[in-house]
Amino acid sequence: MKRSLNGLLPLALLGFFLAQAAHADVVDDVRRGTNIRLNAARIRVKGNDYATGYWLLPKAANTLNLNVPARQFGLNSDLVLHMSGSRSGNVITWTFDDTLPSRYNLGDSTYVTRVRGTLKAYARQVRGADDPYCDSAACPHNVELTLAPGSWAKVSGYKTIVFDFDFTEDVQVKQFVAYGGVPRPRLSSMVVVTPSSRCPSRGYSELSGDVWLSSPAPTGGILVDLMSVDASVGVLPVRVPEAQRTARFTLRLPPHWTGPTVIYGASGGVRKSVKVRVRSCLVYFPVFAHWRFLDSLYVPVHLLNDGAVIARYKDAESKSEVLLTGKGDTYWLNEVLGAEQVRVAGVNSTGDIFGTAYNAKGPNAFLLRSEDVKAGAEQWLEGWEAVTANAHGTLLVRDPNDGKGLYRVDEVGPAPHPGLAELQPSRVLFNALGEVAVTLETEKGPRAARVYGKDVKVLLDSESEVTALNDVGEFAGTGLDSNKRLRPFIWSRQQEGARWLSVPKGVVSAKAVAINDGGWVLGTATAEDGKTQVPFLASPDGEAATPLEAMLPEELKKAGYRVLSALALADDFSVLVQAQDEQGQRVHLVLSP
Repeated sequence: MKRSLNGLLPLALLGFFLAQAAHADVVDDVRRGTNIRLNAARIRVKGNDYATGYWLLPKAANTLNLNVPARQFGLNSDLVLHMSGSRSGNVITWTFDDTLPSRYNLGDSTYVTRVRGTLKAYARQVRGADDPYCDSAACPHNVELTLAPGSWAKVSGYKTIVFDFDFTEDVQVKQFVAYGGVPRPRLSSMVVVTPSSRCPSRGYSELSGDVWLSSPAPTGGILVDLMSVDASVGVLPVRVPEAQRTARFTLRLPPHWTGPTVIYGASGGVRKSVKVRVRSCLVYFPVFAHWRFLDSLYVPVHLLNDGAVIARYKDAESKSEVLLTGKGDTYWLNEVLGAEQVRVAGVNSTGDIFGTAYNAKGPNAFLLRSEDVKAGAEQWLEGWEAVTANAHGTLLVRDPNDGKGLYRVDEVGPAPHPGLAELQPSRVLFNALGEVAVTLETEKGPRAARVYGKDVKVLLDSESEVTALNDVGEFAGTGLDSNKRLRPFIWSRQQEGARWLSVPKGVVSAKAVAINDGGWVLGTATAEDGKTQVPFLASPDGEAATPLEAMLPEELKKAGYRVLSALALADDFSVLVQAQDEQGQRVHLVLSP
């Protein structure tokens, strides 16, 4: 399931002109559908009006032909109109010429024996809810058919006045409204991802969810209806793009929200629900009870939940990175993506892996889901390099041929980020709230900054750099304090200024490495001897810091292991570290609560 976006204008234009040949359109959806939903039809014959509506007319798939009983138009006749369908652009034309099995009495000794004509209808894409007059999941929904100029009909027969006199009478087609296309795909499943460390936040926050359909979305995509039982939780219907089976949606949570609420989703007559709540904030340091040693052939660079790791193979000839799952599976990402070389830019709390895949044609920004890595890239942008992505799966990319500006990717393609148009930051992070954390080079030295829209705000007056950003809007970084020593800090919109974090006793400086959604900060400090590194975990309130070595499982402590450096912090409180055993051998391992 790959959503491919190409930002190159010539190819985009070529795709536009070849769209009808390459992709199905709404008339094609009518053709492959198996029903026509007649909502309203009205004709006038010899001063009499005949009307009908709310009929589901059967139609064979892969044809525009219809066989319509005249009784469905209010006529007491066994006539079946054999309507032969064809198309021209977005207009469908049905022609018919049928003789009645038996004459039809119009009254006043007037009888109809033959009907013929042409019905023309505009086909127009519609989105949203199903036809309100159809309670069947099989009803077509995505194409509206309305009367077009050129429609006409005639009836022929005879009138008896002693003798029979033949006549032909024009029939006025007054109204025609119908729905065609394919049934709205059924909602197969729905999930909301609540990060393990997420707890009530002081400001607005967002969660990501996913819907899956039982079949691909039709032309133009479809909307899956979504609703929250708690009206304070914001959620809107989500559009599943054309030919796709899944889409992401956003839950907007108010400040200090704990829940629970129930989110309902519906499509194709199927309704699903999922319960959502956030946990109470963790107020004590987690205890590491589990550990996993990583193969010495790999150098780990990113950590996901459940102990999964993105690593580089130590062999200098290796041109790809590898996903090592917590279950022991190994996936070479160049093989998964069909590329010559893959470089992962990062991972997020919803389990996405994003980066750049290189092949003979150049770079390709990608995003894939770690829990479904075999499915390949969910997003694929030819000619772009991935910089970062947030928990909603939104990418920030850059043009390798243009060093200025970063681009935010939506369904249409990359568009310039308004606040990053002229900036050339050395580091860029992106969260679910749309905030961007950057380190800027200024005349006074590097500065940690927040970019939101066009607004750029420097977080510290002193030299500083940003190192981490979570999805509730907390920025973690390292800056020079009043004593000109490096010290980790947290900044958010809800607090006044930056807040310095505590560091372990006996250290002279420290740097922030990572932060999770609960506000826990992973860092590495330098002892007073200027050489010894002390990896630590700092509490969200900034008042306590504990060395990771003190948090090791007892078995590792007894075996003489020492933690040398902290590398990454996962949402489930797992920590990736480099350690050393009592023989001095260095290893990488994942510690988990």
